[in-house]
Amino acid sequence: MKGKIIDFRLRPPTAPYKGFFPEGIVRFANFRFMVDTPESYEKSLEGEAGEKDEEALRLLYQEMDRAGIRYGVTNGRHSHLLGLSCHVHDEYVAEMEKHSEGRLLGLAGVDGSKPISEIVNDIDKAIKELELKGVCIEPGLFEKPLYADDETLMPIYEKCNELEVPILFMTGPFAGPDLSYTDPVRFQHVAETFPNLPIVLGHGAYPYVNEAIGVALKCSAIGSGGVFLSPDVYVFAAGGDLYVKGIQWLSDRFLFASAYPFGNCEQLVERTLALPLDEEAMARYLYENAEDLLGL
Repeated sequence: MKGKIIDFRLRPPTAPYKGFFPEGIVRFANFRFMVDTPESYEKSLEGEAGEKDEEALRLLYQEMDRAGIRYGVTNGRHSHLLGLSCHVHDEYVAEMEKHSEGRLLGLAGVDGSKPISEIVNDIDKAIKELELKGVCIEPGLFEKPLYADDETLMPIYEKCNELEVPILFMTGPFAGPDLSYTDPVRFQHVAETFPNLPIVLGHGAYPYVNEAIGVALKCSAIGSGGVFLSPDVYVFAAGGDLYVKGIQWLSDRFLFASAYPFGNCEQLVERTLALPLDEEAMARYLYENAEDLLGL
């Protein structure tokens, strides 16, 4: 299966992303998930901001090759967390995809500070003109946080539904001011309103593991879209063994990701390949479901 893997959440070691992933936070995450800090991220720390981007990316692609990762999915973002801000514009993502030697696939980001009509227009441009593959939204990390099922966000989902592209939510312990922002029922409401819209929960809505699996199951029966879980490093967190059971039981609803730089691509792939999954479930998790969602 190596050489076919699609990493659905990979934040490259370049200056715009690193403002949100300073060294202390990355090393804390690497320690918690018991992985080595990636060499490519280490290289990116040398010199001034952006100075080592090209070399760090070269090392990242080599790490992806050794791990057997064919594509990494990265995204634009406009997020605020723990006093940090990150602004990665769609044009930058499209340029990275273009110059990535075919290794990166881009998703548009949503800037929650803009009027909804402008956001909708930005999404239209990102998909039709920049040829990005989908949209990423982090409403709990807006300057004024919103729940995913807030009525003001519905035109965004309607546009994604119209364009027939998936939407990736950031969920998990750090997806908002408190854990209520990652409650899976919020995303269930969106899925039931737009049953043909593929919805991906990055970080798998951890720690609501059972609830997230239940929502993915229920929403798989309501239309051609539904909810997909991408638990990435949280498969290896406390309680993550339930994700493994979910992958085997509901194999068409899970997507592999490393959450780089929080996860080390090579080590995460090796640990994933050692999980007690049959060949069919493993293939769907590592690449087949992502291929279907991204139209590859």
